[in-house]
Amino acid sequence: MDIVYFIKALLKKKWWILLSTIAAVAAAFAFTIGKPKLYASTAQMATGYTTNEQIKLRDENVNLFEADVKFDNVIENINSPLVTGLLSCNLMLHDLTSNKPFRQLTEQELKKPVYLSANKEEIARVCRQKIDSLQILSSSVPEERRILEFMKLYKYDYESIRKMMLVGRLQRTDYINIICYSENPELSAYAVNTLYKEFIRFYRSSRSERSVENVETFEALVEQKKRELDQKVEALRGYKTAQGVLNVETASGNEWDLIKQFEKSLSDERANYNNLQASLNNISMQLAQANSGKPAYSNSNAEIISLRRQINDLNDQYVNGGSTDNALADKIKTQRARLQKAMLDASTPSGKVSSKEELLQSKEALEAQVSASRLNISALENKIRNLRSSVGSYANKEATVTSLQQEVTLAQEEYNKLKEKLGSALDNRNVPQDNFRQTLIGQPAFTPESSKRLVIMGMSGMAVFMIACISILFKEFMDNSLKSPSIFNRTSDLKLIATINHANLQRYKLLEILQRKADESQWLKRQNIFRELLRKLRYELESSGRKVFLFTSTEPQQGKTTLLQAVAYSLSLSNKKVLVIDTNFCNNDLSVQMEAKPTLEFFSVPPAEFSIEKVKAIVTTYEAPGIEVIGCRGGDYTPSEILPPNHLLNYLPELKQYYDYILMEGAPLNDFTDSRELSVYAEGVIAIFSSHLKMKQIDRESSEFLESLGDKFLGAVLNNVKEDYIEL
Repeated sequence: MDIVYFIKALLKKKWWILLSTIAAVAAAFAFTIGKPKLYASTAQMATGYTTNEQIKLRDENVNLFEADVKFDNVIENINSPLVTGLLSCNLMLHDLTSNKPFRQLTEQELKKPVYLSANKEEIARVCRQKIDSLQILSSSVPEERRILEFMKLYKYDYESIRKMMLVGRLQRTDYINIICYSENPELSAYAVNTLYKEFIRFYRSSRSERSVENVETFEALVEQKKRELDQKVEALRGYKTAQGVLNVETASGNEWDLIKQFEKSLSDERANYNNLQASLNNISMQLAQANSGKPAYSNSNAEIISLRRQINDLNDQYVNGGSTDNALADKIKTQRARLQKAMLDASTPSGKVSSKEELLQSKEALEAQVSASRLNISALENKIRNLRSSVGSYANKEATVTSLQQEVTLAQEEYNKLKEKLGSALDNRNVPQDNFRQTLIGQPAFTPESSKRLVIMGMSGMAVFMIACISILFKEFMDNSLKSPSIFNRTSDLKLIATINHANLQRYKLLEILQRKADESQWLKRQNIFRELLRKLRYELESSGRKVFLFTSTEPQQGKTTLLQAVAYSLSLSNKKVLVIDTNFCNNDLSVQMEAKPTLEFFSVPPAEFSIEKVKAIVTTYEAPGIEVIGCRGGDYTPSEILPPNHLLNYLPELKQYYDYILMEGAPLNDFTDSRELSVYAEGVIAIFSSHLKMKQIDRESSEFLESLGDKFLGAVLNNVKEDYIEL
């Protein structure tokens, strides 16, 4: 739809739009004319959430999102039922105790049972108690419920106060405005100042309670964690004491050092044992030589004996010193090397011949030394074995100690964190609780606020005007009927040959509309449009050069019967002879309205016997001159099913010689096949579409049949169009 269409649609409904707008303005005037004068008073408070003083005090950075949240929290606290309830109690207490109360009750209100049964001194006492204790009146207590009902008379209840007060942040600033609108300027000023004071009392009391609760909570948690830490430390110390080791890792390291030292001593002792065993074997060989009568040479063993004695003394010193002196260990190693060299030298035959007794003495000494060396080796092996087993037990102890140490560490960390939180809570308790201050004290207003009556009236009229326009445009947009020729051309591909406007047939008959002159009455002047549009359709029929026409439609109730009669009347006015044949068997309204005899189904004449006189015998002459009608009985059948052999439609070429035009009405294409069968007999087919029709898929399929007729399809007629839509 184009813009022009919507504009004309609005113009068509202009009176509805104007009347609704005027009604809205009048209603706004009526509602505002009795509106009482209101006096406004404003108090302003600074929060300190975005100022440098509070940021420096708390060593924080400005976070705009957090600041917005803080502002919202403060506004919600000011509007809370508790703070508003404290203001209500203050106002009620003022009016009960002051010589100049803010509000005076009317005579009707003074006669109400709530006022008559009220104890004003008791109400004042309860209000003062609630203010001192920062509590709110409860509707669950019968006595306090009666006080709330009494306050409602003065309009000091919660809902009334909330309607009076307006609390909001001054955009992009650090300030919050508290505004009160009331009929008394003194009341407005008192309300904003008292609301700020009650909020400060409530906020500081609430925060103080929270700080004390936080400190007490953290102190209890710190004490609990301290006890848990002491228990875990005591468990670790007790385990170490029970196992006889203070440091498992150090003890385990010392054991491994001792094992290494004893293994080194064991290696040296085994080397000494091998040397002694070699010397003993040498002495045994010498004894064998002496027993066989051979000489046995013997070197001096004084050096060997001295070295052995030194090694034994050094070894005793090393063991008694804990086997940790590395210098003694190196000295023992050096002396053993010298002993091994001396013993090798002693095995070489040189010197004097030793006697058998000397050899036996040397053998006994060596055997004693070999036995001592064997005992030393066994002792060292036992010590190493014992140390290795103790190292295994230290590994289990180390795992247990590690687990206990981890528990102690974790408990220590939790204890330290809670101590930090406790310190923060104590610091916050010492820091000032807020940075609120009243920067503007509310003052009584000298003049009342503007009623803004003109603005309200203008806004109301504009709103209704826009709503009416949008409603009309929405209705037109959602209406997909064929209400104008332009919409028909966009919706259908069929050729539109004529547009017929809506005619009121309830006041005048169709024949009267077509015969009356246009200047007889104002109403008939409008009907002249119908005659002119009908003449255009008549011209299309006359200029087509055809004489037999079939009027059909896609759906019923499209105006075929009325339009066919109108065309017949129009043709008769131009001195044409017209034959109207009702072939709409499913709905024979044409026969009924034109009072035609139902003779079509019974006419059957052989071609040789056909004559115009036989046709004249079945026609009905209508009141308009030049129009004759052949009616049908009607029923649930098609032309091929009901018409007899040699029926009237076979003689239409002969009838054209007597009649100027022959008009037939067919059944709707969507529901019946009558029109498809009758199209064979017609020279031109005309489709009638009502402007109220909404095109569906079945209508488009019927339109495709009309297009398939080719030149036989003369075109479509858009019927029953409102005059405002004819040119759209």
